[in-house]
Amino acid sequence: MSPHDAENAPGGSKKSKGGSSPSGGAFAALGLSHPVLQGIRRLGYRTPTPVQRRSLPAVLGGNDVVVMARTGSGKTAAFLIPVMERLLARKERMEESGGSMEAAAAGLSGGAGVGAVVLSPTRELSQQTLRVLRKLASDAPITAVGINGGESMEKQFSLLSSRPDVIVATPGRLAHHLSEIPDFDLQRCEVLVLDEADRLFELGFAAQMREICSSMPSPERGRQTLLFSATLPKVLVEFTRSGAMGTEPDVVRLDEEATVSDELRIGFVTCRSEEKDAALLHLLRDVLPGSGAAGEQRQSS
Repeated sequence: MSPHDAENAPGGSKKSKGGSSPSGGAFAALGLSHPVLQGIRRLGYRTPTPVQRRSLPAVLGGNDVVVMARTGSGKTAAFLIPVMERLLARKERMEESGGSMEAAAAGLSGGAGVGAVVLSPTRELSQQTLRVLRKLASDAPITAVGINGGESMEKQFSLLSSRPDVIVATPGRLAHHLSEIPDFDLQRCEVLVLDEADRLFELGFAAQMREICSSMPSPERGRQTLLFSATLPKVLVEFTRSGAMGTEPDVVRLDEEATVSDELRIGFVTCRSEEKDAALLHLLRDVLPGSGAAGEQRQSS
């Protein structure tokens, strides 16, 4: 997909003059807006990773996308960059319409309020995603809050009442707020991201995710759903076919041909807590091939 196509897609936004910016490096070829390119520069990204290179065109085009990629592959930026572009485009539409309440009530694409929700399986991952998002949005008028378990409910009530653009949350706590706050809903949400979706199901969040999805516009009304997962178990496939995503999402698979080395061995060492460091040192020096005395013996034999 060309930068021009991305600009005219549902998730696109106005681009900086000249069509690109050196601050974003290779990302500029995607036709990203100036604030997003500035955020990419702040994060120190220069070249898209394979998962970003393969998924960004489809996601920027407004498609529902299933991405199979491991942690550490650059998947966080692969969904946060398009989320930023879509929210900036929404703000532009609001400004062009004068930001009137009538325009906000006219439909999904022109509304205010929560525009994107990112669901993470753990509080730690959610907090990490929020930090990346805030750095990416440093030069953009985008507000984001974290709604996670184990944190103050009262503080979260206040955060939600501020009508943020993005909610990064764990499913249990967000579903709880949806059931407890009468005037809180996600009917203006344009993008739903399920990060590490296989773990979301492993940890038993299926019911909460269905509740959250039911509080949002359906895919037929324009909500984009992005699913990132290391694996694609049957329960996840069934979830995508239950109305959570469009009927024909794009699928991006990485490492399809990757195989596990025949030389890989897995072992367990039992020791007391205070002996962990010494045990690790012994393994590195004397047991593991290619390291320490074990490596020297192998090389001399």
